[in-house]
Amino acid sequence: MAEHEGKNEVSQNKEDTQNVSIAKEIWEWVYTLAIAVIIAFLIKGFIFDIVRVDGSSMFPTLVDNDRLIVTKLGYEPHQGDIIILDSQYKNREKYFDSLAESEDKDELSFIGKFIASRSMPANLKKKYYVKRIIAMPGQTVDLVDGKVYVDGTPIDEPYYEGTTSSIDPTVEYPVTVDEDNVFVMGDNRNHSKDSRSSELGQVPYDAILGKSQVRIWPLTEIGRTK
Repeated sequence: MAEHEGKNEVSQNKEDTQNVSIAKEIWEWVYTLAIAVIIAFLIKGFIFDIVRVDGSSMFPTLVDNDRLIVTKLGYEPHQGDIIILDSQYKNREKYFDSLAESEDKDELSFIGKFIASRSMPANLKKKYYVKRIIAMPGQTVDLVDGKVYVDGTPIDEPYYEGTTSSIDPTVEYPVTVDEDNVFVMGDNRNHSKDSRSSELGQVPYDAILGKSQVRIWPLTEIGRTK
């Protein structure tokens, strides 16, 4: 009887050890996947992202459905860069300011903005544009005889052969770029909603997602974007 009970005890201990081993293995898988998800989130949020071009505003430099690698970490805007920007950033900030005012606050906190974003109008959600930086803070942009002038000098634009004209009568030239803003245009000047329009206007640094570095799709067009 004692021998039988001893065998049962050994069998039970072996089964318990196996269960612990399985549970440990499951935990290790869950832990590894969680770390992988967090790393992927951090990379996408802060280091680089992959975006798809939607539309023809950057033709012929970029075309519809091109896939681009966009770098974020440590990016500082420079004239001539192709950037990805959030076209609704300024409108969204105005919305947050109105909420803060209604609550008698100077501004909403990061958490307050996050909570407010869950119920804000759909037209204020992030909508990304691909554009080229034409002028930096403090520089003056003018349009003369179909040419783009920055600080009184026509800029060299090997990516565009046509003429550039005003698209919004409410925007008067010359325009001086505000501090911490950039003036952007699409390479397809006749089919681009950009800083020439009061709807977008000058683009704040905080609205810039990052710089387009490389086109990775289609495979026949892989290479740096410039």
